[in-house]
Amino acid sequence: MSLVSAFVRSRAFEDEDGPARPRAAHRRPCRHWLLALWLLFAALTPAFGAPPPGSQQPVLTLSRQAAGLPAVLQLQFFEDTTRALGIDEVRTPAQEARFTLPDQPLRGQESDRVLWFKLQMQLQDPADAAREWLMLVPTVSTRDIRFYGPFDTTGHALAEPVVTGMRHPWATRPAASEQMAWRFELPGPGVYTAYFRVESTFARIYDVTLWDPADYLQSTQDKRMFDGVSYGLLLGLTVYGLVLFVVFGEALYAYYMLACLCGLLALASINGHALRYPFAHWPAGAGFAYTAGPALWALCKLQFGRRLLRLSHFAPLLDRLVQAFSVALLLAIPYAHWGAHPLITFRLVQMSVVASTAVMVIGAMFAIRRRYWPAVLYCIGVGLLLAGIGAIVFASWGWIEWAPGQMNVSQAALVAELVVFAVAMASRLRLVLRSEQALTARTQQLVEALGTDALTGAASRAGLESRGEEWLRNGQPFALMLLDLDGFKEVNDGHGHAVGDAVLVQTVARLRAQLRASDTVARLGGDEFAILVPGRPSREALAQMARRIVDAGLQPIEADGAEVSVGMSLGIACNPEDGRTLAQLLRCADQAMYRVKQQRQGPGFAFFGDTHAGPARPTQAGPLAGGTGIA
Repeated sequence: MSLVSAFVRSRAFEDEDGPARPRAAHRRPCRHWLLALWLLFAALTPAFGAPPPGSQQPVLTLSRQAAGLPAVLQLQFFEDTTRALGIDEVRTPAQEARFTLPDQPLRGQESDRVLWFKLQMQLQDPADAAREWLMLVPTVSTRDIRFYGPFDTTGHALAEPVVTGMRHPWATRPAASEQMAWRFELPGPGVYTAYFRVESTFARIYDVTLWDPADYLQSTQDKRMFDGVSYGLLLGLTVYGLVLFVVFGEALYAYYMLACLCGLLALASINGHALRYPFAHWPAGAGFAYTAGPALWALCKLQFGRRLLRLSHFAPLLDRLVQAFSVALLLAIPYAHWGAHPLITFRLVQMSVVASTAVMVIGAMFAIRRRYWPAVLYCIGVGLLLAGIGAIVFASWGWIEWAPGQMNVSQAALVAELVVFAVAMASRLRLVLRSEQALTARTQQLVEALGTDALTGAASRAGLESRGEEWLRNGQPFALMLLDLDGFKEVNDGHGHAVGDAVLVQTVARLRAQLRASDTVARLGGDEFAILVPGRPSREALAQMARRIVDAGLQPIEADGAEVSVGMSLGIACNPEDGRTLAQLLRCADQAMYRVKQQRQGPGFAFFGDTHAGPARPTQAGPLAGGTGIA
């Protein structure tokens, strides 16, 4: 209906309704002005109410930009629901009419579909007719992508079609780029049209950019450096986990090592390096790595987390729930690659990772309540990861716009999480070490309380004190022999502490062989020993006993394939003649033993009564040299 006929009809309608709705006279001039404006606008706009010609056919003006020329605002698309249209069918008027500009060009929910894209271009500078251009489609997950054109205004294609994608070998990439890129030239002025077809499980609206090839290669240097650092850190963390596993043999460290390896596989696949390097001639292998890598990483991370957090101890129900998530992820891996609905499986994997992470955080809270501090570091690592991958996950769901930097943030978050987990393992290792040290100290305390030396099985210092004090309280006479080994330090230095320990054990065995059942052998510390002989044995009996002990000590000892010899110096003191307290008796026996060491000749033993008139042993920090006295 024309503007004039519409105006006439409105006037007729107005006159017809006039008697029923009288009009005010002052409103007529206003309507006349409005009519004049409408007529003027209609005269200036030949097809009033319709968009100007070409407004639905945006043209991108090509010019060299150091950071790339964005084309997303001029990129038109439609979905091929038949998945069978060819380029000749797409270029028919019926299909050309389907191309539209997206309402939100950088937002789109991933789905398994086939999309056709169209871009019209023209050169800004005719001198660029000899320049080569690069159309970059920022994706590595596209199974099949086909570039057609560019077509000139006569419909003639200036180049052969290019077919590449994840299901094709690396040699099909025209620009040798991890992302999908296409080389083309425009021969001169005029509008040229390029088409590309995308078949992908994760198809979306793509942020296409046009580059000068040299500028593009320059722009990828920082990304390559970033990827190299990330891969190097993951390899270092893998070696770290391997070393811990070899040393300690715990499954915790094996799962950490596997989580690092699978994280490296996932990042290499997402960045396109898996197809470029290890699977350049085996696209199916790269595709499997792309789908299986993230799931395997999540699976190993769950098993690592439940062991680090000790969920079976702190939260058994949550531990069983995490195990169920692990089984689901394990089953999803083959279905994601060979099943009929890989995108559904991908969504399930995403949701299970998020849900299981929430469960793990709850489990960490249980552990933190029990003052298990590695759980704090675990929560920090998980928080870094969720903050990093949140943007890319939400973009894949269509909640927010996609941006090129989101993948770098997610990659950094994955590496940072594993670094924090490494610190958490070190914290756990420190706790285990402290626990073992405390347990060893407690064991030593218990052994000391029982009066037994842990190494030799002889009485300990506490056992000697207990027995000696009891005899003193009961007024029971006894003799005390104090001895240490000559040359023991050289055995330790020359043959190692294992041989030294064996010498101490065999020394106790030889002492017992020369004593009665009622006599007590005690190890005071290091290579110093004491013997309690109850009763009033004669001086000759004590001398014979001491002589047998010294002679037995001179016999060679075989230990750990080595034959060593040590001597003994022995001092004897008697109660009550030489002292009425255990400390006095130990001091007297020590003085007698010191005289034997000074003489270097003789029977190897001495009685305090024979030596007390001579020079005394130099003052020590305690009653006995080496801290073996009893206060």
